[in-house]
Amino acid sequence: MDKPDRDRRLTRGLSTGILQDVDSETDPSSGFSIIAESPGIGLYAERGLHAALKAAYATGPGARMEVKVAGKVVDVALPDEVVEIQTRNIGSIAEKVLHLACIIPVRIVHPVVVETIIERLDPADGSVASSRRARTRKDLYSVFDELVRAPLVVASPNVRFDVALVRARELRVRDGSGSWRRRGDRVLSRDLDCVVETTSLDTRDDWLALIPASLLEPYDSVTLGAALGIPAARARKILYTYARAGLLRAVGKAGNRKLYGLKP
Repeated sequence: MDKPDRDRRLTRGLSTGILQDVDSETDPSSGFSIIAESPGIGLYAERGLHAALKAAYATGPGARMEVKVAGKVVDVALPDEVVEIQTRNIGSIAEKVLHLACIIPVRIVHPVVVETIIERLDPADGSVASSRRARTRKDLYSVFDELVRAPLVVASPNVRFDVALVRARELRVRDGSGSWRRRGDRVLSRDLDCVVETTSLDTRDDWLALIPASLLEPYDSVTLGAALGIPAARARKILYTYARAGLLRAVGKAGNRKLYGLKP
């Protein structure tokens, strides 16, 4: 995204036979056969945030969308990696990602909405009746709300991770058919407005760097939460995820709090 056009898109190509032909078309820039999914699924059925991020990553020579790789359809195939955009429920693609990572590097892209521009349309003529910005309580560490259910993708060999903090634009119309929580507003669409910041976590050191260097071992949820400015409950998810991923190990307890240290 705003990293120099994904500087990791270098020169390593996919091995012959990984990309499988479906319609006998070949991408001359890559030399490999490609797959276009049939209408109604994948690329053709997408809207909003997922589709916008997919298009943002599908840039550069040889980039293809909705390609079958080793029997799995991926969002984007690049010369040096494949990309899966996952807006929620990362655990649902963990098995697929780990399967593909045995063959080629896989990048998971997870957007975290940190701000939403809400535009309410007049149901009479469709004009914008009001517009406001709504901050969320989410940040980079919100990704662990998902990763706590998919710890094996964290720091796994050949698995790379982008956390994209994004601003979304939500169109609503107050026609009485929407949720009572939104005072009857019906959500028409939720699209990407901009990417505020992207953090790439490609290695074990990248993941561990999320723990402040000034924080001494052993770690616990209260001290880690205070150091990061997040609730202890979310810090607990970070520590649990890291332990399940093999980055940390349990070293005891302080009262009811579990203590964790770096793996030797």
